[in-house]
Amino acid sequence: MIKISRRTDYAVRVLISLAKHADEGPRSVQMIVEEMLIPLTFVKRIVADLVRAGLINSQRGSKGGLWLARPADEITLLDVVEACDEPITVSQCIDDPDFCPLSADCPVRRRWARLRALLHKELQRTTIAQLAKESTKSDAQNTLAAFSMADSVG
Repeated sequence: MIKISRRTDYAVRVLISLAKHADEGPRSVQMIVEEMLIPLTFVKRIVADLVRAGLINSQRGSKGGLWLARPADEITLLDVVEACDEPITVSQCIDDPDFCPLSADCPVRRRWARLRALLHKELQRTTIAQLAKESTKSDAQNTLAAFSMADSVG
């Protein structure tokens, strides 16, 4: 089964938060936790993965916090998956041709390979900048909806 882990999902949220607030300087873990509704224990482990992968920087202290290590339009979902998860596997026969005696001529194996390539391509072409922009639009729409509901109730 193809499944993106919760760890990767939360890591994407951390990066979106940092991208949305990039012009504000370093962002505290607590601010990210509150904005993105991620358990604090997860964020601490995820931050270590993202720092190790060179996707974010971290600095301790009163002027410290987290910030993107490179522009958000240069960080892809594939970067995040590779930082936080095992490589995406569609079928073992793709990764290990000796796994199945039918590998060379198997029409299903070719479909699995194509599916893996499509997934890889989509993850590689989707940037954190795109997701942050979409998230900002969504935030604005939710705020407008909340005001509209408050006006109609009041």
